[in-house]
Amino acid sequence: MKVRKIALGAAAGTLIFVACDDSNPFAAQLPTAQDQYQIFALTGNPPAYPSGLNLFGRTPTRVDGNASFDIAFDIDKAGNAIVYPVKLVVSSIGGDRPVGLKKVAGTFASVTSAPTGTYQTDSAVVAGKDQVVVVENYRGLSGDICSFSLSPYIYSKVNIDSVNVVTKTINVTVTVDPNCGFRSFEEGVPQK
Repeated sequence: MKVRKIALGAAAGTLIFVACDDSNPFAAQLPTAQDQYQIFALTGNPPAYPSGLNLFGRTPTRVDGNASFDIAFDIDKAGNAIVYPVKLVVSSIGGDRPVGLKKVAGTFASVTSAPTGTYQTDSAVVAGKDQVVVVENYRGLSGDICSFSLSPYIYSKVNIDSVNVVTKTINVTVTVDPNCGFRSFEEGVPQK
């Protein structure tokens, strides 16, 4: 009988503690971040030049067999940017991380959240100046940022600011929502 009272008391105390705690373990914790980068095209530049982006890490990176990038860039004959998901460029030793791409209509400012639906994981996207590509980045592998979250995806939007065929560079503006499963690109900590 005494053990039962102790168990009931512990359960009641836990319930009171949880009920008084106003934090939500499923709420976003980090603000969205916006950056601008100059990326070098895969074709016509030395391999040491950054031709890829690690979106969660918010860094341009070189494209190599370590697959430390999420998307890579090239330029087509018409002067458009070609955006590749990581698995179309290299095969990683740890397996291919799904990265999906979706070209969306509207201006960079008007795209306030990542759309639902299917993202292309097995083909590149061609985008011209001021076109927006939304990236669905799987981050649920063991030890990754979203490995214990309800949703294993991080979303980003990429605007093609300019493409320079002479210098073989692409200038982009990127907004990243670093919260697992959240789709908002609005400034601040996302609510949805």
